[in-house]
Amino acid sequence: PRYINLDPPFVVNFEAEAAVRFLQVTVGVMTRDPAIETIIKDNDPRVRNDMLMILSGQNYAAVSSSAGKEELRKRCLEAARAIVKEMQGDPRKVEALYFTSFVMQ
Repeated sequence: PRYINLDPPFVVNFEAEAAVRFLQVTVGVMTRDPAIETIIKDNDPRVRNDMLMILSGQNYAAVSSSAGKEELRKRCLEAARAIVKEMQGDPRKVEALYFTSFVMQ
């Protein structure tokens, strides 16, 4: 497998019960195809933008649970796959997306 780390970590803020909260997430994408790795790297600004939009739209309570984190991970994976597909790559070859760090404050 090839792992593409999306650096730097994503940092977003969102409201939770009238307080401003922060979320910092480090993301890694897994593929076995060098062409997909190239597509992800070449489109880093778009991948980061789409993931930031997803992350910043979250509810603190929802991402506090394991199920909420898993749903968020799946949404980010689908965003990466959509970009790969648009760039004429095979989205199925974006095999996984991992949160390698997930900090809420």
